[in-house]
Amino acid sequence: MFNHERISFRQDLTRLKPEEKIRALLTALQDGQAAAVEFDGAWYLLTPDGAERLEAWGEGSIGGGLRLDGTRFIVSVVFQESELALPVSELATRWSSADPNGRLALVVNDRQEPVGYLPMIDLLKIAADRQQRAEAYFDALLETVSDAVTVVDRNGTVIGWNTVAEEVYEIAKADIVGRTIGEHFDPDALVVLGILDEGRRLRGAYHRPREGTHVLINASPIVEPGGGIIGGVATEQDITHLVKLNDELTVATSRLLTQRIGDEDPFALISGRGESMGKVIKLAKKLAETDSTVLLIGETGAGKEQLARVIHRASARSEGPFLALSCGAVPAGLAEAELFGYQGGAFSGQPSGQAGRLEAADGGSIFLNEIECLPLDVQEKLAHYIKHRTITRMGSSEAVPVSVRIFAGTTQDLGQLVREGKFRADLYYALNVVSLKVPPLRERQEDLGPLVQMYLRVYSLQYQRPLPTVSPEVMLAFANYDWPGNVSELRAVIERCVILSENEQITLEHLPEALQQRQAQLEFAAADSAAGIAVGSGAVAGSEFGRGTRLSSVEQSDRLDKMLRPRITPEEEMELMKEALERTAGNKSNAAKLLGISRGTLYKKIRDYNLV
Repeated sequence: MFNHERISFRQDLTRLKPEEKIRALLTALQDGQAAAVEFDGAWYLLTPDGAERLEAWGEGSIGGGLRLDGTRFIVSVVFQESELALPVSELATRWSSADPNGRLALVVNDRQEPVGYLPMIDLLKIAADRQQRAEAYFDALLETVSDAVTVVDRNGTVIGWNTVAEEVYEIAKADIVGRTIGEHFDPDALVVLGILDEGRRLRGAYHRPREGTHVLINASPIVEPGGGIIGGVATEQDITHLVKLNDELTVATSRLLTQRIGDEDPFALISGRGESMGKVIKLAKKLAETDSTVLLIGETGAGKEQLARVIHRASARSEGPFLALSCGAVPAGLAEAELFGYQGGAFSGQPSGQAGRLEAADGGSIFLNEIECLPLDVQEKLAHYIKHRTITRMGSSEAVPVSVRIFAGTTQDLGQLVREGKFRADLYYALNVVSLKVPPLRERQEDLGPLVQMYLRVYSLQYQRPLPTVSPEVMLAFANYDWPGNVSELRAVIERCVILSENEQITLEHLPEALQQRQAQLEFAAADSAAGIAVGSGAVAGSEFGRGTRLSSVEQSDRLDKMLRPRITPEEEMELMKEALERTAGNKSNAAKLLGISRGTLYKKIRDYNLV
């Protein structure tokens, strides 16, 4: 956990030869020096505290004395000087297994020359000091994090409980540390006890440890060097206040997306009120009943991957995996290995090799975006797979049966690329069994309101903010923007607005500059509205209307004429009201503001024209 400094050792050591006199040894020991002697293939270590015993050896040689009474001084543990950077626990384990009596350890340099020695008591002191420092670091860490932290040992006894945990659970540290955690919580509901039994990690899991408390939890087992679980640690982020604000709280994005519908139809996740997207969804539902390859054509960000994912969820393969791969992001030299995998030893020392994306998606589906970026040789191999339903890893000759449904996405005209020799005809025809053209957002702005509301819910929960409302000016700016980045750009803009919004409302100042500039086109209509003239949210120069097509200058003039007339026909009034409601995603208060009338008047008109 921590990078400690090298262990220090005692360096008051002199080296003596066996043939030297015992008197020389005694002199060194009396001077406070330890002596290292290499004799009969072994090292002997003699220290000043044993000087009195050595006086009985007489006046002979050191070797003679060691031969008579040297077993107590023989060295069983020798450490390289460089090894003293190892953890204390590893050194202690080696020491105790080599010499259970705890005799001195000799320290040698890389030339195997003695340079010092280490008593066991010194190692124990170092271990105790480091344990104290580790505990200080641990305590500081517990009180630094902003989440509630719980640490238990293998028996479920609480050994760590920080101040945030005291506040979240209203349990003082003195009342829980040293006690089993089950005394304060239902043991069956405790995640931290579950990881002691199962040894698994949890990340971002929603949990209710006790009645009225909701948290997002991360938990990990604490594993000792031998592999056994000795405890567990859990951090909990308190989200109780969010649950109280929204009883439908959930950590699953899919549930957020289906919050507005009452059935389990995956296609309800795709907004498609208009004719163009309605046709795509109708055809996609038919494709969900088959297992054929599908070619999805559309601009970047139009939602090709989302459509492929929805078809997969509605198909018989819904229980299988769904993988996505951007072919343009894979280097050409690695494309084959990425898709088909490689046999052991083909690229590395891994004996089992590596499965490719197709093999990993067996039983499910895969979405290959930017399919035109695949090298021609990989295109040939992919066409062979679609025809024969077997794959061969790189470096192998064995054909492995794999069942994967292929969704391919492109922004290009693959037929033209085939004619230019830049795309293989066999793969093109294998993919183009059925093609779906996903319209860009600018051609289906009738879906803009529902998409805005959906992403507002998603990002409000993600950033723990109240669900904001959207001002009429913002919806008008959205309606008058071309959205070159399509749904991906809309999603990014909504995320920005949720982050920057204050007072629970999104206004023009929260929009990117490109969208704020579009609002300049509304000044003329706004001036007319201030003069008491009814203005529809789509009845402005440059706005998109009806089927999502841009109004020509003649059409714009005609609509302005209608707006500036002292009186308009009932049909024109109903058209403007429909348009205002659509542009504001059904928000009647905002629609009334756009029309320059009171909300009560709007409700009366809705009843009169049966616009419910």
